[in-house]
Amino acid sequence: MAIEDAAVLSRCLEGVEREGVAKERTARIQATSRANTWLSGRTDTDWVYGYDAWTVPLAA
Repeated sequence: MAIEDAAVLSRCLEGVEREGVAKERTARIQATSRANTWLSGRTDTDWVYGYDAWTVPLAA
């Protein structure tokens, strides 16, 4: 998460002020961690490992 956050932050600081870019993704990762169900069964990990912080659209 820290590397993704740094990538998004660097994009945000390129002159346009943005807010809440990673809020939905961060909330989902936190909920998964709290439930402690990560990889306890058959899990689609694309939403974590398929994420590209350099190309994801920034929130307006």
